[in-house]
Amino acid sequence: MAKGLDIKRRIKSIKSTLKITKAMELISSVKMRKASRNALKSRDFVKSSWSSIAKIARQKQNEEFPLFTLGEKGKILMLVITSDKGLAGSYNSGILKKLLNFIEQNEGEKIDYITVGQKGRKFIQKIGGNIIADFPTAGKVNFAQISPVVKIAWDGFYGREYKKFLILYSEFYSIAKQESLIKQIIPLDPQEIIKEAPENGVEKYPTVFFEPDRVEVLTQIIRFTVRAQTYQAILEAEASEHAARMIAMKNASDAAGDLVDDLQFTFNQLRQNSITSELSEISAGRAAIE
Repeated sequence: MAKGLDIKRRIKSIKSTLKITKAMELISSVKMRKASRNALKSRDFVKSSWSSIAKIARQKQNEEFPLFTLGEKGKILMLVITSDKGLAGSYNSGILKKLLNFIEQNEGEKIDYITVGQKGRKFIQKIGGNIIADFPTAGKVNFAQISPVVKIAWDGFYGREYKKFLILYSEFYSIAKQESLIKQIIPLDPQEIIKEAPENGVEKYPTVFFEPDRVEVLTQIIRFTVRAQTYQAILEAEASEHAARMIAMKNASDAAGDLVDDLQFTFNQLRQNSITSELSEISAGRAAIE
């Protein structure tokens, strides 16, 4: 029964792992519900602010506004949002794969990085990327703490150090679906804004008047919108991370449960064969005596 004892030890070990994965699944589900609630609560507001920018972008007098035009010179600034820990399925690998594809497609471009999350930071350091700032993971960041990120991007764009500010993150659609994507935040592309903005309201008010000054008002509105978009990306990333981890832990728990069942079946077969063999030996011995 040496083999049977080995199987029992494996069953015990897998059941211990199963308890851990079940606990992690439960924790992730609680965190995911909270994170998704936060992301969904602010999503409508961000879309509405984006719609306001769409109305402004459609006016011809605003076409030459600095934040609507792409600079010819300068580096690219990218905010990369990942998690601190693994065990989240393809959450981090999907984001990092997207990053590698972007680097290949923009060969020759100089890119500076702002990172949120250890996985992204360590990967960018490994490939030799230039990280200019690092911030805590999504669950530890609030709206006020986004200001330094936006300030780096804003000042860099106006100072002509950067021609683009991009965010690489995972968009939360549902528990079963999250998608890694790169979103351009600065400069704002009027055509893309119009595509993303709700149809109602974009054509309804074709003329916008500014008081006291067009440039001052536009600057303040767009700066707040950029800040809101950045924070929304972090909220979406947090919800995506917990959803991906919950699914990964559920799959691990299901696989562990199936493995325990298979091993238990094998152990029962071995025990049955052993009992049958012993009974046969007893019967044979009794027959020989008689």
